[in-house]
Amino acid sequence: MLGVGFAAYVFSGGRWNIGVTAWIWPFAFLYFSRHTKIKRQFLLLAAAIAAGHVIKWPDILDSGYLLSAAFCLLWSVCWILPFLADRLLAQKLPGSFLSSLIFPATFVSVEALRALTPIGSLGAMAYTQSGFLPLMQVTSLIGSFGLSFLIYWFGAVAVTAAEKRPRWKPAAGVCLALLAASVCFGCIRCAAFPVSSENTLRVASVVGPYYEKYKDGTYAEIPSGESLRYFLSEAQRAAEVGAKITCWNEEAFALDDTEEPLLMDAAVTFAKENGMILIVGYETADTDGSENGESVNKSILVLPDGSVTEYIKTNLIPLVEIPGYVKGSGAVPTVATDAGVIANVICFDDTFIGFIREKTGSADVLFVPSWDWRGVKRAHTDLSAFRAVENGYAVVKPSYDGVSAAIDRQGRVIARFDTADVGFDAVQLADVPVKGVPTVYAKIGGAIDLVFLLSGFILAALGVAVLRRNKRKKEAAV
Repeated sequence: MLGVGFAAYVFSGGRWNIGVTAWIWPFAFLYFSRHTKIKRQFLLLAAAIAAGHVIKWPDILDSGYLLSAAFCLLWSVCWILPFLADRLLAQKLPGSFLSSLIFPATFVSVEALRALTPIGSLGAMAYTQSGFLPLMQVTSLIGSFGLSFLIYWFGAVAVTAAEKRPRWKPAAGVCLALLAASVCFGCIRCAAFPVSSENTLRVASVVGPYYEKYKDGTYAEIPSGESLRYFLSEAQRAAEVGAKITCWNEEAFALDDTEEPLLMDAAVTFAKENGMILIVGYETADTDGSENGESVNKSILVLPDGSVTEYIKTNLIPLVEIPGYVKGSGAVPTVATDAGVIANVICFDDTFIGFIREKTGSADVLFVPSWDWRGVKRAHTDLSAFRAVENGYAVVKPSYDGVSAAIDRQGRVIARFDTADVGFDAVQLADVPVKGVPTVYAKIGGAIDLVFLLSGFILAALGVAVLRRNKRKKEAAV
């Protein structure tokens, strides 16, 4: 069971993902955990989780394998806690229903707490189901933590059924009924409320070669004059094929802050002359000391009337951008246009579920210019699809050194390409549905997430209370 759990764990999320494996490893690991008799055997479970983390998240920080491995080992410690909670509480509780909830509630609390840290929600269990549209739709009601809870609960119920614990059938019945209802809801939502193919907007996602990547993994900057010429040529190329919005990847250009007005003027002029909306991601270096020597990772949203809205990346990547970059204020541009309301964040911002829900909930299309790397590129694009379903809008994500995608509000991928296949000079066109829809999660997701965050603590406290009550009863009987 330990071997089965380990194999399934490595292929659930991370660099690789086979969705069905996410339903296997919680069962296998939990079964092993419940049937170990000595501490040394339980330590084997901890070792399997730690090794699995290191294998499936290689170079997660893009700062070398040793540092990333150390981070994964620290991260895996949190994943041991739900198994400890189950071992200390669930197996001692009478009946099956309450005991089956301890494991999933503790796990989802750990997920929700970790999502509040600088690492965000990357690696959440729900993201393993990317591409399974019927099940993804339930996140429009209960969010990604709700889907994670259902997956973990299935594993706990399966173990309870395998052990044939007293009154295991009601727990299994409720769990399976909720899963079936979730899939049915998703099928109905996709079939009865399809995404319209009429009200669409042609969008161009541009991955530019401002940084040229060499085979040894190093980068060389292209001179700013050349990058400006490239900017204009690619914008013209997009305009000629009917694009109404053109979005560049994160840090598509790197400039000294003294050169920024040149790019700004070129963007405004082009937008006016071509009636196009431009979203340009770039980085400025501090040459006058106004930013205490830190770089600024930003984007500008330029409308055809020449108005410009600026956004500075708010959620910076630990070790990669902290320290060294200015942290944004969190004010996300949400701009009403003839095509609908569009919003713009940058890359790592979209791993923060609450931030995206609170700052972009009124949008029809969310643009996420990004820069990824091999260890996280698939996982990062997969989680972007869940932001689309949760909030009821389309997501457009051009990514340098990663997977670019245009995704509709039901999580369906409209267009997708990987720079590993097409190179670092590519333009992707997609006809993106521009009419968003309200979702339950977008409206009350904060309360829903709080419930899941607290669920592990509440059930653990309830479990302790039940054990103490039973102990007192036994003592009184004696």
